[in-house]
Order: sequence, then structure tokens, then C-alpha cells
Amino acid sequence: MDIDALVVREGDRVVATGRLVHTEAGDWFEPWHYVGWPETPRRVRPARRQAVRVIGANFDDLSNRLESDRAVEGFVTVTGVWSGDQLRAIRQTIPESAPPHFPRWETPPCPAPAGGWPHLTSGRGGLNLDYDIGDLMATGAAVSLTIFRPSEDQAVLVVAAADTDAVEAKLRPQLGELLCVVASRWTRAKFDEVRAYLNERWKQWNLFELGETSSEDGQARTEAKLTSVTPEIAAWAASLPSGIVAFDPWLRHAIRQPSDP
Repeated sequence: MDIDALVVREGDRVVATGRLVHTEAGDWFEPWHYVGWPETPRRVRPARRQAVRVIGANFDDLSNRLESDRAVEGFVTVTGVWSGDQLRAIRQTIPESAPPHFPRWETPPCPAPAGGWPHLTSGRGGLNLDYDIGDLMATGAAVSLTIFRPSEDQAVLVVAAADTDAVEAKLRPQLGELLCVVASRWTRAKFDEVRAYLNERWKQWNLFELGETSSEDGQARTEAKLTSVTPEIAAWAASLPSGIVAFDPWLRHAIRQPSDP
């Protein structure tokens, strides 16, 4: 991840999809995946903490538009210029739905056995793995566990391990060739330290979601959704082991269109 390429600075052209909301408090724009479940009866809700001020937005042409008590809300994709604390809209469109991106846990990061990864039979456990990890996570010997599926009837447990010997001793007798152990690039303590650091800066950095997952090479990773990546955030991220955290900013750089002013 090139964190510097995500940094949004004064005067940058950016694009985002979210909820526009007009109330007595002004005009605001916020990430749409933070909106939550609709209320019944539906009403225009105030902008949340993650919202940014917006100027020049068109509140007439919105997806799922609602107007009540002189307030308006709806969904839109806005391209504009970032001024440090507000977005000046220069173009807006009705958003297109896009499927979310998830890691593809298909090819285990270990060499396959001589005969290939074993195929499971539909027995007592179905096509799932049955194993006991004991205290591997509690002691930090295992940093992450991920099930990879090379095919519909194949499953391999991939463990990113700080102590590969301990993981092998506990799980190899149970899983045999259905186990793939890789050296973790960081300890569980370091991983938890990064997560705690982000939690401490939840409001300061305008975060709205933190999650733990695994990358496609089986390594533990924190995913952080936030309004935008600032130079301060990028400087901190550059000091970390590569891949331990992935930022998913709402405001991203936009490509200038011929029709843009």
C-alpha cells in the first residue's frame, strides 16, 4: 500500500460517495456505509461526526431523496476540491453500486504437498476443518488463523505464527497436510499495539471502522476506514511494518475530467 498516494492535502481534487444532508446546521456530506439501518418512520437525521462541510451541492438530484421539516438528505457521488475542512463540489452523479472487495483466500502461501492439497469428504464435519488450537492465540504463538479454500471441497488452515514450532507441535498431528504454517511478520503484541494506537486516535483521525482480517498471504492485518488520510497518519503508517495496517479512506483522489472547471 502506497500510503503517501492516499494523502489528501489542501486544494486536492477528491471524489467520494455518501449521504448529503441539509439541516439548520448547514450542508454536510458523510460516508454512506456509516449511515446504519433506516428508521421507521423515516426522517432526515443530523450529520454524524465523520461528516465534512460541503458547498455547491445540488440537493434536488439525489438517490433515495427525503425531505421533511425543511431538511433534506439523499445519496450521491461528489467530485470536488478539498479545502482542509470542507469540500467544494464541482460535479455530482447518482452513485453506482459496487460489490465490496474481500481478500481472496484461495491459494495457501505454502507449497502444496506432492499430491496437491487434500480434498475433504462430506462426513461428520462436512467440508470444514475440525481442530483445537488450545492456547496458541492466548500465548501469542499464533498471530492469525485463516481458512483458505483452493476449491469447493478443499480447505487449508493457514497460521501466521510467531512460534512456528509450537504451532506445528499442536496442529500438525491434528491436520496433517491440511495445515500451512508461515512465519508471522510481526508479533501479536505489536499487532495489538497498532490497534490500540488507532483506537486512541479514533476521533482525532476521524476513524469510523476498525476490523481485523488476514491478507491474501495469511498475515494478520488491521483495516481502518476513515474520512481521509492526513500527512500525520501517513507519517505514522510509514513507521510500521509493511502490511500490518491497511487504510480505506472515504475521500480519495479524483481524476480530472475534460468538463471540470
